[in-house]
Amino acid sequence: MTTLFMVRSNPKPGQETAFNDWYTDVHLPEVLSIQGFLSAQRFTLNEAQVQPDQTQSYLAIYEIDTDHVPGTLEQLRKAPWLNMSDAIDPANINISIFSAITDKLTSDT
Repeated sequence: MTTLFMVRSNPKPGQETAFNDWYTDVHLPEVLSIQGFLSAQRFTLNEAQVQPDQTQSYLAIYEIDTDHVPGTLEQLRKAPWLNMSDAIDPANINISIFSAITDKLTSDT
């Protein structure tokens, strides 16, 4: 089964380009270098929404090795070499970890 590390965030006002450059070119590769992180992908909020009042405009989804979730998170916490950007709004970050409870279904199953 899959475990996802999901980060919803926003840039500071006027810092969107710096935020996106740092997140895509620096942060994703750094996090993926930590043992246990298997993949990463970023998303931006689509203007078509079911719930219109969204507080974060960006989402990063990381897949974590399901056999070592606590150890992987500990490695992330202990990584003093991670380069954090001052373009990210620290007051507007939401981090969640989800573990799959079913197999993935597709439209042709």
